[in-house]
Amino acid sequence: METVNVTVRMERQTRDGAAKLFSELGISTTQAINMFLKQAVREQGIPFKVAARPAESLEEQNRLTASAAAPSEPFHP
Repeated sequence: METVNVTVRMERQTRDGAAKLFSELGISTTQAINMFLKQAVREQGIPFKVAARPAESLEEQNRLTASAAAPSEPFHP
């Protein structure tokens, strides 16, 4: 099956924490992301509960927006 590259932006702390967790589970970040995406396709939805909650403040909302829009560095596990 043909594979493609995907670029994702996230906070460094999130990336590093996830990489550490997945390593402890014996899988790579790529494997974990593929597991998530395959499960989402299988279930035709996000495979866990998602709930909306308002940001604690306008400052927090701006921080989250800026974080999502900031350029990211390539991930190298």
